[in-house]
Amino acid sequence: MCLGTSSNRFDSVRDADWEDVSTIRDIAKRAGVSVSTASLALNGDARVRHATRQRVLDAATLLDYHPMRAARSLSSGRTWSIHLLDPSLGANMSSGFFTRYLRGLHDAARDGGYTLTLTVPQDEDEAREVLKRLIAERWSDGLVLMNPSEHDGLLQDVVAARFPHVLLGRSPVDGVSTVDNDNVAVGRDASEHLLAAGSKAPLLLNGPPSRTFTQDRERGFRQACAEAGVRPSVAYVEGPPDDVRGVLAAHLDDGRVCDAIVTVADPNAVVAMRTLQERGLRVPDDVAIIGMNNDDLTQYTNPRLSSVELNAFELGRGAMELLLDTIDHANDGVVRQRRVPHELVIRESSA
Repeated sequence: MCLGTSSNRFDSVRDADWEDVSTIRDIAKRAGVSVSTASLALNGDARVRHATRQRVLDAATLLDYHPMRAARSLSSGRTWSIHLLDPSLGANMSSGFFTRYLRGLHDAARDGGYTLTLTVPQDEDEAREVLKRLIAERWSDGLVLMNPSEHDGLLQDVVAARFPHVLLGRSPVDGVSTVDNDNVAVGRDASEHLLAAGSKAPLLLNGPPSRTFTQDRERGFRQACAEAGVRPSVAYVEGPPDDVRGVLAAHLDDGRVCDAIVTVADPNAVVAMRTLQERGLRVPDDVAIIGMNNDDLTQYTNPRLSSVELNAFELGRGAMELLLDTIDHANDGVVRQRRVPHELVIRESSA
């Protein structure tokens, strides 16, 4: 039921909200529509014709209308809030990537009239408990998830609850709406660049093996090596970038040859460069390196770091647009998916 059409609805609105109702009447009068139609248009209801909605929006702009959230929630049945839930924030996630991704989410949410909130639980068990409360107590209208693992109970809970959602990454669970890069192609393209430059002993410094994006990038790395007739080496870094030092040192101390390195995050590549230089190895003369995410820091390393641009802002905006579409078409049963392209950015570290 729309704001302005039921006295019972108004009975639960605070006295201060009557000013909001009165303003909607002013907008309706100026736009030449009923109060109910004005309310539907302001709430983005798909039943309102585009031309009518535009007249209402123009009138709202002219009157400098700002809806009160309490009244807006009552009229629409929505919280106008989106929740970002990430149980592994910081695990092999570069700050540059997350900042741009978050900005994309925020801008698309703002454009849709929503606010964005964030919860960072300690582990998946806490994340599942947060999700249970979020759905039961209706904290938000939809959920953004990140960093899926190969056995993700959180995703199973979301699908079972039929709660509007979108996931950044490849889902190991059916029925999940996703936005992602083609991470197999990301791993393959980065590796092919080094192999084309003459690498015969490439090393992939990968992230946690349980994550679907690291699995896919390793698959692309191995594909490229197989096509080039080169034996691949893979090492896993499950903690922060500083852990790269020990992992890479162990690889080199075992006497294994390494003439090129692919890392799944730029901060990991920076630590790898530093480790090599401390051992007297030159980048790229002795070991070429390419990272991923194309963080701002790539411009300030010596030599400047090659990277894969994953277009984090577009991933965030695309994720939010998909989620808002899901909310607007509740219960349509459609699993929505979107792919965002990537590009190689070649600099001196692998030239």
